[in-house]
Amino acid sequence: MKNHDYLLKCTQLIEDKMQSGKSNDWIDYNYTKLHDQIFEATRVSISIRTLKRIFKVNDNYEPQIATKNAMVQYLGYRDWAHFLKENFDTETNDIRISEETVNTPPKTLNQRYKTTKFWIISGVSLIVLIIGTTLFFNQFIDQPKVFFNVKNNSGHAPLTAAISYDLSNINYKNAFIDFGSGGEYKMLLAPKGELTYQYKTPNFYKMRLIADGKALAKTTVDVTTKGWVCYVGNNDQNARVVTDRDKFSDKTSLYFVPAIISTLQINTNEEYWVDYRNIRNFHVDGDQMTVEFRLRNSQNIGGFDCFDTSLEFTGESGRGRFKFVKPGCTQYADTEFGDTQLTGNFHNLSSLGVDLSKWTVVRIETRNKTSMVYIDNAFKFKTVYNTPIGNIRGLFCRFKGSGQLDFIRVYDQGHHLVYNDEFNR
Repeated sequence: MKNHDYLLKCTQLIEDKMQSGKSNDWIDYNYTKLHDQIFEATRVSISIRTLKRIFKVNDNYEPQIATKNAMVQYLGYRDWAHFLKENFDTETNDIRISEETVNTPPKTLNQRYKTTKFWIISGVSLIVLIIGTTLFFNQFIDQPKVFFNVKNNSGHAPLTAAISYDLSNINYKNAFIDFGSGGEYKMLLAPKGELTYQYKTPNFYKMRLIADGKALAKTTVDVTTKGWVCYVGNNDQNARVVTDRDKFSDKTSLYFVPAIISTLQINTNEEYWVDYRNIRNFHVDGDQMTVEFRLRNSQNIGGFDCFDTSLEFTGESGRGRFKFVKPGCTQYADTEFGDTQLTGNFHNLSSLGVDLSKWTVVRIETRNKTSMVYIDNAFKFKTVYNTPIGNIRGLFCRFKGSGQLDFIRVYDQGHHLVYNDEFNR
């Protein structure tokens, strides 16, 4: 078999594990999620751009072995060679069978039991000794200090963050800074130094300093907006942030007319996305609040096929999101709250199949780690999660095509109105 076939099998298994449908339908959100999950499992950061090239399974592109190892380790294999052996019964140069394995006769059951018992007792004793020694010496030895500081970490886009770090007091093999922007990172070639990074898109980012796969320090970068802005494009390559609200408002709602979008060199005859976002501190607990959106998305105003509509809020700890689609397209629906992720390909999300061609009020309530969605006051769906959302730092309304947003209202736990925008101007 060819390397193409091996890589194809690997990507298919990852698609199954991700439960986000076929990668042909993935958007940047899916690749960002995969990047984060691979990193959490392996401490290897594979860029979004590389993941996109891999999942196109181009015969001319062959990822590095370190990249392939990380992908299959995310799937639970030891390395790429182990993956090939288990799935294709293929021997490679990375697989070795020792002479002892080939020539030594198998041990009897009793011999194996005694050997196993010996090693278990020895292992437990060694672990106890190591823990005891570590606890003893930690009383007298200061833990190594790591310096990590970020200046200019709050403001409007474009925002250039100034970063300084010092790893001189620790031993490590490699280190890098993950900027929290979907796979963008910087390898650190010296144990001490300074660098800058420019954030071009408004969002609430989580930056990490990582050495040998361990996050040693974390901070946030808050790229805020002056009210609502629009992130619009066919893809990340031609997408742009539009801050002039007159371009995407009809004075009574947020609505980016396709004819105006096309003047930005964005092809409105092909699929494009309109993403309204407001990044600021809303001073409300994302786990105890209510958010109402009045919206519509149809072909008549510029929507596409299944009329995907995502409502999302991001917090200091996690995020919540419901993605609605036209009834009959619910394999493309999904939801994510904290650590709970559900997709239409593997879960029954028929309740998220909603006709949004007419003005509709969507209400999302979170109470005690439970999120519930209502459509025009009718209960539709709920999901339970464990990881908290935290204080809300951003609201998003994302349409496939030119959807329309009429108002948004945010209430706290006591149902007091803490934010309201009717978009009348």
